[in-house]
Amino acid sequence: MKKETKIITSPFAYASPWILATAIGMLIAIVFFFAVNNLQREKRIMTDSLFNKGQAIIRFVGAGTRASMMMGTANNQQFQHLIEQVAGESTLLYIVVADNTGTIVAHSTPSLTGGTLDHPLLSDPNLSPFGKHRIINDPKTKHKVFEVVAPFKPFMRGRGHFFRQRMQAMEQPEKQDNPAGENAPCRPFPANNVWQPENNLFIIVGLDMTEQDAIIQQDRRHMLYMSIAMLLVAIGGWIALLTAQSYRSSQKTLINMRAFTDLLISRLPVGIIATNAEGHIQTFNSTAAEFTGKPPEQIIGHLQTAVLPQIRQLIPPPGQEGEIIDQEIFLPPDSPTPKHLRVSSVPITDEQANTIGRVVLMYDLTETKKLEAQVRRHDRLVALGKMAAGVAHEVRNPLSSIKGFATLLGSRFPEESEEGEASRLLVNEVERLNRSITELLTYARPLPLAIAEIEIEPFIEASLKLIQSDAKELGVAVRHEISLTRKLVRLDKDRLNQVLLNLYLNSLQAMEHGGELQVSVQEGNRPGTVEIQVRDTGCGIAEDTLERVMDPYFTTKPEGTGLGLAMVYKIIDEHGGTIKIASKEGQGTTVNIVLPG
Repeated sequence: MKKETKIITSPFAYASPWILATAIGMLIAIVFFFAVNNLQREKRIMTDSLFNKGQAIIRFVGAGTRASMMMGTANNQQFQHLIEQVAGESTLLYIVVADNTGTIVAHSTPSLTGGTLDHPLLSDPNLSPFGKHRIINDPKTKHKVFEVVAPFKPFMRGRGHFFRQRMQAMEQPEKQDNPAGENAPCRPFPANNVWQPENNLFIIVGLDMTEQDAIIQQDRRHMLYMSIAMLLVAIGGWIALLTAQSYRSSQKTLINMRAFTDLLISRLPVGIIATNAEGHIQTFNSTAAEFTGKPPEQIIGHLQTAVLPQIRQLIPPPGQEGEIIDQEIFLPPDSPTPKHLRVSSVPITDEQANTIGRVVLMYDLTETKKLEAQVRRHDRLVALGKMAAGVAHEVRNPLSSIKGFATLLGSRFPEESEEGEASRLLVNEVERLNRSITELLTYARPLPLAIAEIEIEPFIEASLKLIQSDAKELGVAVRHEISLTRKLVRLDKDRLNQVLLNLYLNSLQAMEHGGELQVSVQEGNRPGTVEIQVRDTGCGIAEDTLERVMDPYFTTKPEGTGLGLAMVYKIIDEHGGTIKIASKEGQGTTVNIVLPG
């Protein structure tokens, strides 16, 4: 059993690999861009937040310093205590106040006060009044530190009410010992105070970034998960789009293939009947409808044995469903001209070799059988012709001798005598036998055709004049119709006239009580051919003898030789034409002759 090959097509087969690679690359680039952009935005927000926090601490230290100045309690010890208090916040690692030489004036860790600090931003001439920031790694804790560096000017040099009071106090030193009153100025700064306005001090605030790093790492993971999810969603959407496109393409291809298959099956010259496993007809093409004589709308969907009982023998018995059945049947059986069909019943199996239905194929053998019959008849006629030629040659010479001796014997006796009568009878029989041999030789001997162009209408009229008197005597009406567009036809005039005369006489003999003889000439079905039709309304020919009427020596007439129609067939065959006889007993006979024009 031939195994069916299945072709599985991937949805990606409908798209170029380069297009897929480019699309996926663009998706990855877009997702990466959005992820990096979101991560950078998060970093900017956290940097701004830490920078604002550092500035807030710096402003708070400056505000505390100014408050101490206003209360007259400002000194280095007080300032150191302020810094230590502020540095007690959990995320604040250190606060350092240093001058531009790097000397630490105050430190949240008191032991570091007075030391030297090497910081690149202390000597930066472009340092903004609002300060700058940098991120460094703490060598002790291995954590990142966010440093905010800004000029430390708690009293805002040259500005503010407190600065003006101090300047006035410096201009009037004699009033410094006056009792404090409502309009008494503030005390001047002590001379040894390091955060005097004249000193260039800087404040450094170090913030712990552990929590921010954890948030950034979490954001990174979140962004990674989101990016992967977005990428998967995008790829899934792309695959869904390709799948939908493939589905639409497959559906369209399937519809086109089904339409093509239906058209192909409907136009095939082979009758096709397909059934399912239950025996219900699913496919029934136009050729099958022509063979069975039933329209498809009355057949499709019904049980085959119910609507087509004549193919019941093509259904195998249980247990033999996989067998192929071949038979020759006639369909439709109730038609006067059923077709001779070769029918094959073939099982339809699935991959597990289970029978899921059957296909009945019908091949028309009608013309093939007719051609086979013609070949057999031709072979038989050829053999008969050869035999007739040999017999005629062997018989004619003895007949000549017999005729001579009979004539000689008759001359020796009086004509009225019994011997004279016997000799004349013998001579007549010899002559009759000689005529039969002559007819036989005429049939068996191939004679060359004298093909010429003749006018068909005068030729038909002349042939009908030969039987006009006989037809009138029998009361037969003779009509002819020429619908051929051309006037000239190539044929052997004498031989075809012999054919028509033979057919006319047969028709007249079949219409002893009157009737109608009609002769028509028209274009044949094939281009370049001429069809001559001779139709009568006589007694017709019985069905069992119709196929034998052109056989030599077959006749139904008491005095017939059986060579008339055989000679007609031979002449038409020599012209390269065909002859068909259709007849029904009691309804007349029609002879169709098709000749190459």
